[in-house]
Amino acid sequence: MNVILITTDGVRKKVSIETFDQARQLVCNYQYNSSAQIIVLTDGTFMVIDEDGKLKNLEINAIATEIAQESNSIYPSDYIVGDVLVVDDVNEFDDLPYE
Repeated sequence: MNVILITTDGVRKKVSIETFDQARQLVCNYQYNSSAQIIVLTDGTFMVIDEDGKLKNLEINAIATEIAQESNSIYPSDYIVGDVLVVDDVNEFDDLPYE
């Protein structure tokens, strides 16, 4: 499936993932023991982020933060760190295998 990767340096690019683990590796700094968190946006899309990104002191992702704040998906004082994936097909994402 194709998703959009938004990096902390502002780059947006389409990437292809075939498993949930690939998605988690992209946003969780390639650490298998990290958990991914889902942030639902009002337009029906969602973001996949590193659940422990703030604890890891990852860089702020200004673009992802702006998108999430405009969607009222996070508090106005909150922010998103690390690279994120933006997924527009919930059903296809739910069908991804975990390997």
